[in-house]
Amino acid sequence: MNSSRPRYDVICDPLDMWMVWDHQAEEPACFGGQVLNGLTEGHAVEVAKIMNEIYGGGRPVRRAAINPSDDKELRYVG
Repeated sequence: MNSSRPRYDVICDPLDMWMVWDHQAEEPACFGGQVLNGLTEGHAVEVAKIMNEIYGGGRPVRRAAINPSDDKELRYVG
């Protein structure tokens, strides 16, 4: 895992639903046995922020679009 990015990011899928991505495991994040996908953007950002504080060293949460040409890719959320 690259130490310059947070462990957990939020990613928008092609259907405009959001998931929390775990860079360490290289798969969608899970919490309490639930896969964290199909979320609203706000919910995904808040969950990723909490998970980064608990498990990921507290780095900022990023929003990443699936389409790399999208200008919203990797914008930091404050």
